Amino acid sequence: MPRRASHLQLRGNVYWLRLRVPDALRPYIGKTEIKESLKTSDYREAQQLGRIKQVKIDAEWEDLRRRLAPKAIVELSDRETWQLAAQWFVDFERQRSERVDPWTSLNDAERELATLSDPENLAVSSYREAKRVAEEKGLNLRPGSDSWMKLDEFIRRGLIEAARRDIARSFPLVALPTDPDFAALTASTDLKPVAKITVKKLIAHVRSDTTRSPMSKKTKLKRTAQWQAITEFFGADTDIAKIGRPRVREFVDLLQKLPSNATKHFPDATVFEAVQLAADKELPVLATETANDYLRTLGSLFRAAVREEWLAKDPSDGLLIQAKTKIRAKDKRLPFSNEDLKAIFSAPLYTGCKDDEAGYNVEGTKIVRRGRFWAPLMALYTGMRLNEVCQLTLDDFEVQDDTDIILIRGSEDGETKRVKTAAGHRFVPVHPELKRMGLLTFVADHRSKREPDASLFAELPLGTTGYRSDPFSKFFARFLDKVGITDPKKVFHSFRHNYRDALREADVSIEKVRALGGWTTGNTEDDYGKGLRPSTLATAIKAVAYPGLDLSHLYVGDEVSPS
Repeated sequence: MPRRASHLQLRGNVYWLRLRVPDALRPYIGKTEIKESLKTSDYREAQQLGRIKQVKIDAEWEDLRRRLAPKAIVELSDRETWQLAAQWFVDFERQRSERVDPWTSLNDAERELATLSDPENLAVSSYREAKRVAEEKGLNLRPGSDSWMKLDEFIRRGLIEAARRDIARSFPLVALPTDPDFAALTASTDLKPVAKITVKKLIAHVRSDTTRSPMSKKTKLKRTAQWQAITEFFGADTDIAKIGRPRVREFVDLLQKLPSNATKHFPDATVFEAVQLAADKELPVLATETANDYLRTLGSLFRAAVREEWLAKDPSDGLLIQAKTKIRAKDKRLPFSNEDLKAIFSAPLYTGCKDDEAGYNVEGTKIVRRGRFWAPLMALYTGMRLNEVCQLTLDDFEVQDDTDIILIRGSEDGETKRVKTAAGHRFVPVHPELKRMGLLTFVADHRSKREPDASLFAELPLGTTGYRSDPFSKFFARFLDKVGITDPKKVFHSFRHNYRDALREADVSIEKVRALGGWTTGNTEDDYGKGLRPSTLATAIKAVAYPGLDLSHLYVGDEVSPS
């Protein structure tokens, strides 16, 4: 018999929702318990209706908690601080200019100015005025904070400027220096309020900022999902200046409860609803690194606001979720074992299959040399990343220094072809094994039929991100499962680990390793010189071998189907 949900109660033949009101909220809600009829006698329907109502009630309680929470200490941007001080000065100057008791003695006026300018007296006066301004505006500024110190300094200077103007009004012939920051302000100045920068406006600014590096389509999709979560949590119309560190910590707490692939599981749910629904279904939550990526995106928004002087500082600075178990970088992915490689390259795709589409794992007579066939082999013998292989075009194959090479490069538009890092722009010699398997013959055959810049593997489908590598990655995961490789640390990128190990075993110099794999030291020395010659690297890559792995059955001469 299914376990009954504790928040449901059957009264007669109708289910009711019963929720205990949190102790802290009882004085404001006026109840100890919420009771609502769900108007159904069907238990499963009651569960569903109860979850929906519970999510709405939880959201209402969360909103009440936020409204009851102590006013957060705020930090102001330089613009906002000056706006406060400037408005204070205009109001102060208006009051002073209306005085009916002008100075009768210049000596008395100068003594008054000297008294006011005394550091101790000035500190008391500016503190009192700054406190009054903050209270009138409903701002909880912490004395000693950056915002407080800036406001206090502006008001100190404003008090001295106001006293000088008092003297000038009584004794027009006396010339006193003026503060340039206050020179344009008078009793009749009409100050326009500083525009409120909302979460929505900030995201729109970052999205349209042409000074930022362009994002790939894949990155745009990810950022859009993250911005949506940030908007839902903080509120589209929330002033970013009102978001303090406590609120950011609440966002951290939510991320640790947010389910992975939330938009797929609950496409119409908000982040708050997704958390509740996922908890009911006991779905896995975001991986630590994925959750931290949301925090980095939030931080990048705040830092953009700091650069535009809309915020004084980033309230998310330094906040990252710590993984329970730290995984070393080299342990995130594992190389394939020799047995794994044998299993991969003795699968029907490499020994004879029905076709390289749905029938790739069905034994047959065809070895179809197209994208699915070549990508793993090229990764194994060149160290290329999956996207680097999938985006190759026919003109990426050249002969330089009497050496057949593959150019790994991005496109001018930055979208069609991309490389992961600056060091990723490179060339790699064609390994002798790939030549024996007919790679260059395959390229030459396609060049005779297509445009020079045509895709090498045009039959590979494009993903929603615009890259062929995304659908291929899903295919390869299924392929590994078919051949019995189920370790989650073994994926297509494992070929790159095999390649790096093969270079180690061959005792290839570190400079040649970096050139052949697109790795970099990050040092200035990487920018000097033209780099190693193709013929030099061809000698090095020839040493890449996998003892015990016999791929002679793939050499040209075996039965090859037309592509």
